[in-house]
Amino acid sequence: MIIDIIVNHKKYILNVHPLKRLLDIIREDLKLTGTKEGCGEGECGACAVLMDGELINSCMLPAIQAHGHHFTTIEGLDDQHGEPDILQQAFIDKNGVQCGFCTPGMILAARALLIKNHHPNREKIKEALAGNLCRCTGYEAIFRAVERASAQYYGESIKEEITYDNFLLPSLSEREKEWVFIPQHIEDTLHFLTQHEDITILAGMTDIAPDMKNKKTHPRKILDIYSIQELRSILLSEDEKSLSIGATCTNTQLMYHPLILRYLPSLSYAASQCGAVAIQNRATIGGNIITASGAADLPVILLALGAELVLRSHKGSRVISLEKFFTGYRKTLRQSNELLTTIKVPLPDPHAIQKFYKRGSRAMLTLSRISLGCYLSYENHKITKIRFAAGSMSAFPERLYNVEKSLLGYPLSEEYIKKAADEAVKNLHPRKSPAFRKEVTRRLIERFLKNVNVT
Repeated sequence: MIIDIIVNHKKYILNVHPLKRLLDIIREDLKLTGTKEGCGEGECGACAVLMDGELINSCMLPAIQAHGHHFTTIEGLDDQHGEPDILQQAFIDKNGVQCGFCTPGMILAARALLIKNHHPNREKIKEALAGNLCRCTGYEAIFRAVERASAQYYGESIKEEITYDNFLLPSLSEREKEWVFIPQHIEDTLHFLTQHEDITILAGMTDIAPDMKNKKTHPRKILDIYSIQELRSILLSEDEKSLSIGATCTNTQLMYHPLILRYLPSLSYAASQCGAVAIQNRATIGGNIITASGAADLPVILLALGAELVLRSHKGSRVISLEKFFTGYRKTLRQSNELLTTIKVPLPDPHAIQKFYKRGSRAMLTLSRISLGCYLSYENHKITKIRFAAGSMSAFPERLYNVEKSLLGYPLSEEYIKKAADEAVKNLHPRKSPAFRKEVTRRLIERFLKNVNVT
């Protein structure tokens, strides 16, 4: 496959395998060895680079998705005389470097932050660098380095990153055309799905890339839908009763889109709890649903919000409630010729309360050990609508119907709060650490209900 990319403001035309990782292209084809490989699974940040100004993990981006974009690596930060820039010098001056293996990715993560937030506080710096691991320097020195660069107006001095405006598709060989498909519209996608049953759909790659690296999956044919603009929109319905979220909307979009922030703040928060910045910039809402993982976070809050899914095939569209979509671990009602195009979420009642909780083995960047989505409407001293959903308990996220039944139509009193918490304990059947998961879920349900302001 012939791809056309810009790296550090220099144009390259390369003949590479469609699934070759950007990390390998940078290191092997371009001989830019500042970018390192650590885990190869998007966990450590050693391979982080900027893609059109956004932080990504280059170990998770295939060549097919690199085409037509501009990338910045650590080599691109030096001035024309090879001297370090302000940020690099700050890392040196503040002793933010020891072995240096993690440093290129760490610096690029800091650069991505300072481009958007010229003068971040310490908490924002921690969040921005949370996906970049360092085992020897110590984070305090690194944080001080970023603060030094910020104080020297580093972010304000950076020229806007170049977006490579290239709408041409990569050039495929005749052989590659038999197993690589790059549709630009939904209708083209449906055609490929009809013609090829054994096809693997690629989007943000945050789930499938680690599986490919660990040889858990071996795609025979690939269908890349990540660049289809029709799947990237977030729209208010004409009757203003629901939001339609495109299946390839990223977590970052969900975190900051004004419609999500206005109507579905719990979804925005849930998206912010999934991975670090480089993952959030790539992971998609559709992928988090389609993988049907018991530990997925977004389906939990979407269940509580009453979401529906729109699946399309060459025969037409069908709408399925999310609560009926999962049939088992990694199993759904999606047919092989169907594409998840839209997640439809009804607008909450004007005074509804919505909340997402997540508990893991550590404070940040962790798979859920327990997650809980909550939604409640209250009128005339009684609960008129109530939905709870739990994740990381069973094979897939599930509604807590018995808890809802114990509250619907009743006043929000200590008696009914306790009854609801007891129902959760009785009807949850966690696969691991059942006593711990039940007790934490009980406490989260009680916390949510006791914090509801019904005055």
